[in-house]
Amino acid sequence: MTRICHITDASAGWEQRVAIEQLLDRLPRDSIEQHTVATHRDARAALARMGSGAALIPSRLGLAMLAAPRLRGFLSRRSVDLIHAWGTSAAVAARTASDKPVVVELFDPAAARRDVKLLRTLALSGRLTVVTSCAIVRRRLIEGGFEADRVVVIRPGVDFARINAYRRGTVRDDLGVARSDTLVCLVPPATRRGGYFEASYAVSVINHVVGAHWVVIPGRSHEIGRIARFQGALPMKRTLVRVDDRIGAEALIAVSDVLLIAARDDVSTTSIAWAMASRTAVVAAAGYAVTEMVAHKVNGLLFKQPPGRSMLASIAHCLGDRVALEKVREAAHGQAYEIFGLRRYVEDHVRLYENVLSDRPVDSGIVDPARVE
Repeated sequence: MTRICHITDASAGWEQRVAIEQLLDRLPRDSIEQHTVATHRDARAALARMGSGAALIPSRLGLAMLAAPRLRGFLSRRSVDLIHAWGTSAAVAARTASDKPVVVELFDPAAARRDVKLLRTLALSGRLTVVTSCAIVRRRLIEGGFEADRVVVIRPGVDFARINAYRRGTVRDDLGVARSDTLVCLVPPATRRGGYFEASYAVSVINHVVGAHWVVIPGRSHEIGRIARFQGALPMKRTLVRVDDRIGAEALIAVSDVLLIAARDDVSTTSIAWAMASRTAVVAAAGYAVTEMVAHKVNGLLFKQPPGRSMLASIAHCLGDRVALEKVREAAHGQAYEIFGLRRYVEDHVRLYENVLSDRPVDSGIVDPARVE
């Protein structure tokens, strides 16, 4: 029996929650025993809302290493063989508390650039492997001096049954958006650098001109509050749909018509995987991470985002091309079955755990289904 402990930190969002739930639910129980720890109350609450309990061993004074004494006892009592850290701070806590192998799962490309030195340091003190959902993260880690044979790409897993349940359910009705209207989803976390303000304003203008367009931004943040206040002051029709934490981002993506990504930096690609599987058209700024998954007018619509230029015209053009949107929806949905299967995602993690524990190459038997040879 292999005993694994999942550790989350303050960076944990909907992507980590969904991935942990998938592994807790689908990893083989006859050979793998799983435990879950949160080093931040928000991470624990996110898991608890969706039915995944976690022990709370908080970091202190914002320092992950100060969670080590209690975490060490937790890991020892459960005879944990491998630690799966969902974030760099979680990896710091894990490495400080234990000399067991650590797998760090990174979603955000910005984290690769920001945390590469810290990850290199952690790797020097013991066995540490990074798994990521997009190749740009692997590339940036290697460029930053992290060992190439300690990084592996595992694309997101998507639960098609859940998507069908969301689409048949009442999520969209609960939002007050008619089936004939266009619902545009901006995925969390909403930040200034993510282009959410300009994207939501673009949808507001389109709604004012042609009508029947709505924008929904899951989660809570200062940026969402700023957008809400700004839209409330506009002499336009209401466009922003407010949601609470009970509706997950994956559910909102599934019932939306368009996933809009307007970030000037690279973004995590889990939302794209869920959108493709949901027949939700992807309209995005052409960053490196996005173009790993999306080809313009093939399985999504891309636009350039020159510095200092408004993207209103680009977004309006994409949202107005209904023929192209329908075409890319169908093409993306067909590809999603091949690339983002949940069974493959779980099996790749099983292989990864086995590789790490047996000192085999971490990518042995793991093939990136999105890689074009």
